[in-house]
Amino acid sequence: MNLEERKVLLSRWDILKQWKDKEWWYSGFYDTKNDIYFNFFFVRVNFIDQFTLTLFDAKEQKIYEFSKKLFLDKEQKKNKLCLNYHSKNISIEYNGDEIDGWTFKFKNNTFEINLYLKPTIPYFTKFENQYVYKYGLMHFFNNLTNGLIKMSNKIYKIENALCYYDHCFGTIPSESAWHWIAVQNEDVSLASLVNYGPYAQKYSEIYFKKNDRDLRLNEWIRLNQDVSFEHYELENKLMKTWKITSTDMELIVTPIMYILDRTKVPKPLPFLDNIKHYEFFIKLSGNVRIDGQWIKIKDLYGIMEQHNGKW
Repeated sequence: MNLEERKVLLSRWDILKQWKDKEWWYSGFYDTKNDIYFNFFFVRVNFIDQFTLTLFDAKEQKIYEFSKKLFLDKEQKKNKLCLNYHSKNISIEYNGDEIDGWTFKFKNNTFEINLYLKPTIPYFTKFENQYVYKYGLMHFFNNLTNGLIKMSNKIYKIENALCYYDHCFGTIPSESAWHWIAVQNEDVSLASLVNYGPYAQKYSEIYFKKNDRDLRLNEWIRLNQDVSFEHYELENKLMKTWKITSTDMELIVTPIMYILDRTKVPKPLPFLDNIKHYEFFIKLSGNVRIDGQWIKIKDLYGIMEQHNGKW
C-alpha cells in the first residue's frame, strides 16, 4: 500500500476505538540566501485538527507565528496529500504526492505564501518497534523548495531551499516524550529519534548524496539507535550547546532559536493536551561512523525537538 494514502483517522468520532490514533505532517527549511528558518505542520487527533506556521528571520532576530485549531476539509484524494481549509480570513492548501511534489499555499492578514516542494532523493520509512507495528513515519529530505513568502513589509524569494518533510501516523500512546533531529545540507541528510515510554521507538539514519570517501552513496544507512541527547555545557540552559552521541555518532548541536509550545488542560479532562514541547532551529556538525570509518560532517541545518506530555 502507498503509505501516503494511508489515513488512520478514518472516522473522527470513533473515540472508543481510535482515541490514541494521531496523524501529522511536518515541513521545514533553512533558506541560506535569506537567512530564514520556516516551517509549518498539521496535526490530526479525534477531536480537532491544528495548523501551525513559524518564520524566524535570523538577521532581524524576529519570529512570526500563526497557529489555529480547526477542522480540515473532509476530502481526501486517492494517492494524494490533500490538507485544505478555507474560511473568511484564512486559506490553507497543502496538496501533492511523492512523485510530482507538493504545493503549499497560505493566506491570512499577515502572510501570503506560495511554495513548491520537489523531492530529489528516496524517502525512508520507520515503523514502530519490533514488537508493535502500529505507528509509521515517512521521511523526505532534500526537497527543493521554490516560491514566495510575502508579508506586509517584506518579500522572501525562495530558490532551491532544502526542505524536510515527514508524514507520521498510527496508534500512539497518549503520554509520550522524545528527542529528535532532522538536519541536512547539499551532501548529507541525517535523522535521529529517541522516544521514551511505552512502545519506545528509536532510529538513526544517514544519507550521503556525494562525498570524497569510499562510502555507500544514494541509500539510507542505519546507525546505532542507542543515542544520548544531552547538554554539552554545565549550565542547564536550552540555548547552550547540545551533544548527541552513540557508538556511531559524535555530534555537536548549536541552537539558533527555539519556540516553546506549552498547552495545558485541567486534570478533569485527562484525554486532552498537557504538553511541553520545545522546537529548535539548529546547526549541527561532528563525526559519524560508516562501515568502521569515522566521517566528518559539517554545517547541517534543520530542526530538533524536545517533547514531553499527554496529548
